[in-house]
Amino acid sequence: MKTYLILFLSSVLFISCADDSNRNANSSKVQQKNTEVFLAISKKWSFNFPNARTEIQTTLNEWNDWIQFKKELEQKPKATLLAFQMKIENVAQKSDSLSLTVPDKFNNPQVRSRLVTLNTKINSLDTFLHLQEIPQKKVFTLIDEINSEIRGVYIQMDEIIIKQAIPKEIGEDDMIKALDTSRMANSKAFEESVTKSNTLKEKEKMQKK
Repeated sequence: MKTYLILFLSSVLFISCADDSNRNANSSKVQQKNTEVFLAISKKWSFNFPNARTEIQTTLNEWNDWIQFKKELEQKPKATLLAFQMKIENVAQKSDSLSLTVPDKFNNPQVRSRLVTLNTKINSLDTFLHLQEIPQKKVFTLIDEINSEIRGVYIQMDEIIIKQAIPKEIGEDDMIKALDTSRMANSKAFEESVTKSNTLKEKEKMQKK
């Protein structure tokens, strides 16, 4: 009986040791995988904000939500994969309000649409970074797309500035003056015509008398 008990306990101990060994091996693999993912994402993690013309930069410098968003996104995590997960969570929170707080100067449907799309991409990146197995290629694609949307926001703002400047560039002021001069000339000619007509009528009346 004692022999069976010893064999049974030995089997349980062996199985327990085997399970511990498997768990340690799996844990080691997960750790190694996470390290590889961290290094890959760390190498790719770069977000670029274009140099803007003075009119745009002045407005952006006064837009607090954009300043906080930009600052958060430009700060690159350095420690672990968890640091990237926490970082993108913070960025996503700050990007949520961007389309709702656009300065009046740039508050048009095109700019708001770009900001909404930017927020969607950031939320997608947040989701993928929190998966148990992180799809590196998808993460890399989203980083590129986020950079593209950031450029798109600046482009839309730039177009607003350009459109505002177009009338002056094509000489709208001169055109308005020319139209006013033409109107005045036509008005004067009309008045002279009316005066002349009245004078002729007066002469005709005098001749009839």
